[in-house]
Amino acid sequence: MEQASGTGALQHSGPGRGEVLAAILIGGLGVTQVVAMPLLASLIAEAYGVPEINSGLVGLANLLGTAAGSLCVTIWLQRLPVRLTSIIAALLACLSQTGAALMPDFNGAILMEALAGGGAGILLALSAAIVGASGNADRGFAFILTLQALIAVIVLLAIPALGGASALLPVGLFLAGMQLLLVPASLALRRKPFAAAEARETDEETSMFHPGVLLKAGSYFVFSAAVGVLWVFAGVLGSVAGLSDGSIGQALAVGNVAAIAGSLLAALITSRFGRVGPVLTVCLTVALSVLLFTDHMSVGHFYAASGLFLFAWGGGLPLMMGIVSEVDPTERVTSLLPVLAFAGMGVGPALVSLFPEAHDLFLRVSVSTLFLTILSFGLFIVAHLCWRRQLPEA
Repeated sequence: MEQASGTGALQHSGPGRGEVLAAILIGGLGVTQVVAMPLLASLIAEAYGVPEINSGLVGLANLLGTAAGSLCVTIWLQRLPVRLTSIIAALLACLSQTGAALMPDFNGAILMEALAGGGAGILLALSAAIVGASGNADRGFAFILTLQALIAVIVLLAIPALGGASALLPVGLFLAGMQLLLVPASLALRRKPFAAAEARETDEETSMFHPGVLLKAGSYFVFSAAVGVLWVFAGVLGSVAGLSDGSIGQALAVGNVAAIAGSLLAALITSRFGRVGPVLTVCLTVALSVLLFTDHMSVGHFYAASGLFLFAWGGGLPLMMGIVSEVDPTERVTSLLPVLAFAGMGVGPALVSLFPEAHDLFLRVSVSTLFLTILSFGLFIVAHLCWRRQLPEA
């Protein structure tokens, strides 16, 4: 079973330790502009004098650029010179992020954010593909999520400290400076493209379109949507419950520490406890956190609820990324996982708006999150059984 699940298109020429470490650093720093977007989008809108509602266009442009960049890697993974591609993408992200503050109008800034997203998408996809091809993908993905959480804390603390709308250029230079670290990290990557797999003719099990691969990727997408609901609405629920902004912010900050702990735990256990048990535990933890979000919750309950779902998020994402990578023979589906996560985090909160407004917000958030969590686990179980059914034929 171990041999069947571990084969992949890149396994026979898998990355070395230095290359994996560089990919982890790239995957962590590659989200710099993504985690900055909640503050950066409104900052750009304010700097160019457009209504606050238009700030959503900034985030959308960046997300679409990220998706396009990742798709390019997915399509041409086995043709792209890895080191050169990573360096060019890093420079594109840096220059475009700075350029967003130098454009003559808001439309130009949106274009720059789309280009910056394209660079980030290429970097994140390359990072996921390299780590997915390593000997211990679970641990690598867990370290990426840990680094991303640390980057988020640094970025979200630094941007307010740099000032208001007049500080758009300093903010852009700060973000570009952080992403400039991606260039030396890229030097540790291989020059040549990843080699195609040998002897992969007609075996259905090794196809990237095998139902087991696609369903596990779907489970990852739906899980991202579930935690995305709570991430977007946690602060709103706290406010509705009468909690102060200070308490909400502190609770979410502590929750980010819990997310780091979850990622480190995932790095520690990897696959030694199987797959079904850890995934079930993660889903149950999310469900428990949902039950603690009530309209009469205390500060302690909010701390517990936030900590639980962020702990599950931090541990669940690398776990499920590792589950996909171990059955993905080409690493192409794996390279799309960062975009699937961002897309899921956008789709999940949108589902809440489908409920009639007459229903209580807590009910809408709870039902949406529980439905998505159950669906994610259901897809995983179907994929797990589907994949195991093919193993004797390998």
